[in-house]
Amino acid sequence: MKTTKKQTLVLMAVLAFLGIQVNAQGQWEPQTKISGYISTEFNYFDNLDGYEKEYGVALSEAGILASYQPKKDVSLKMVFVYRPDYSIDQMINEANIQYRLSRNFNLKAGRFLTPLSPMNTYYYAPVNISATLPVLISNHEFFPLNMDAISLNGKFGDDANISYDVFAGGYNNSMWLNTGAVGFFGNEVYYYGGLLNSPFTIDESYKDTRNLAVGGNVRFAYQDYINVGVSVFNSQKENVPAYLIGSGTVLSFDSERFSYGIDAKFTYNNTQLTGAIWKSDLTINDKYIDHEGAFVELNHSLGKITPYVRYEDQTSFYVEFQRYTGGMMYKPNFETTVKCEYLHYEQDVQNLDGFVASLIYSF
Repeated sequence: MKTTKKQTLVLMAVLAFLGIQVNAQGQWEPQTKISGYISTEFNYFDNLDGYEKEYGVALSEAGILASYQPKKDVSLKMVFVYRPDYSIDQMINEANIQYRLSRNFNLKAGRFLTPLSPMNTYYYAPVNISATLPVLISNHEFFPLNMDAISLNGKFGDDANISYDVFAGGYNNSMWLNTGAVGFFGNEVYYYGGLLNSPFTIDESYKDTRNLAVGGNVRFAYQDYINVGVSVFNSQKENVPAYLIGSGTVLSFDSERFSYGIDAKFTYNNTQLTGAIWKSDLTINDKYIDHEGAFVELNHSLGKITPYVRYEDQTSFYVEFQRYTGGMMYKPNFETTVKCEYLHYEQDVQNLDGFVASLIYSF
């Protein structure tokens, strides 16, 4: 299975970067687009327990995005994003081909970002306003970052429209992948679970496993003013390695997960309000685990400067915390983006304050 998956990804990468010459339809001229970015990040946290350092500067990510459209109705896409300590497979974020049957029906195959939240498609540093993404997106607890799957998607209507995307396939378990110069982002549940003396947590080996799932969403939009989506994600029953804290023992438990959520985006002039609520019906060894996440974010563009604020509430494996974020994005031109933000984690056992600054060069 792994060999087949790797062969598929290699094939998609070759197609995307080199492009196979396909006879053009009519007067269509093949189109190739290549872009990229480099993001450097500074992190600081006050009184971070158990870490060797509370601050750091690092190359947080560097990406290459390539697309090739040999025919009007055929497009290929490849996105490779380097992140420290990630495997090559984890760095291949997208490698897919899409065939446009009509405006209402498109068929996509390969690896693509899981299309269950607009915020997940803003996963790349240059296209999201904030320096950090909401926890329910970055921690990948409700659905994975991407899928190796087949997708049927389309859109009906113009000013007022309904779109859909249904998919089925496999995925890498990307839950709690660490990011940031200090390595704290993605590690919040481990961190607070340890301080709360939780009896167990998900073992690190879970990140090396794969599973199968089906999912989809339906969205309603009216021009650029409103966009509301309802999504579901149903994964196959799997064995989850559970680490018993303090014992050094790893046990294998049966687990089932069905996630569902709603998200909305409202835009008026230069002001945008975005939010989402997700919940998982998660059981481990037939025991229900509380799993909920929500956020609301407000931003307002002032030309080259965009200030923003965000509130989040997250409950994961008996660990509940809130995070407050405020920051600013400065984008004087296409090539340069600067982001600065303050974060405050609120939790019964310990509150944390942090600061993030990032410099992004796009080309």
